[in-house]
Amino acid sequence: MAILFADIRGFTPYAEKTSPERVVALLNEYLAAMTEEIFAQDGTVDKFMADGVMALFGAPLDYNDATERALRAALAMQQRFAQLKAHWSGDAAALGLGIGINTGEVVVGNLGSERKMDYTAIGDAVNLAKRLESIAERGQILLGEGAYRRAQAALPITELAPRQVKGKRELCRVFAVD
Repeated sequence: MAILFADIRGFTPYAEKTSPERVVALLNEYLAAMTEEIFAQDGTVDKFMADGVMALFGAPLDYNDATERALRAALAMQQRFAQLKAHWSGDAAALGLGIGINTGEVVVGNLGSERKMDYTAIGDAVNLAKRLESIAERGQILLGEGAYRRAQAALPITELAPRQVKGKRELCRVFAVD
């Protein structure tokens, strides 16, 4: 399964000096656009986390090209974000999008309680995808080694210096889509 996390760079400072109505309008426009691009690749939106999105590729629908679908979605999301920024005014035009993708074994299912249950994925591959998103710069798509191994022929990809990420003892190999 491939896991994608995307998050707006510069959102907190933007939200602090913008009216709540404008923040909500911008977020809804952004989340709707990102959802369309994820769905276009048969991905599943797992959850929204304020200005962040978690998406799954390969569950509940199983397919062999989950990583390629996640990559196509990420590229389309970056393009769509640039289009949104082109018509946003003021400080919103300075926002950016960082994306992290990883592929690996995960546990998928309905998690929660009798009163609140969510279909989601958990596991090391999910955690690494989130960590990669957190270090991705504006406009950057970072891949973990699992995603890289499955997608290296699909796009030009550059290996970056290994990084220490939270929750890992060893340095992690990190790759950037060119």
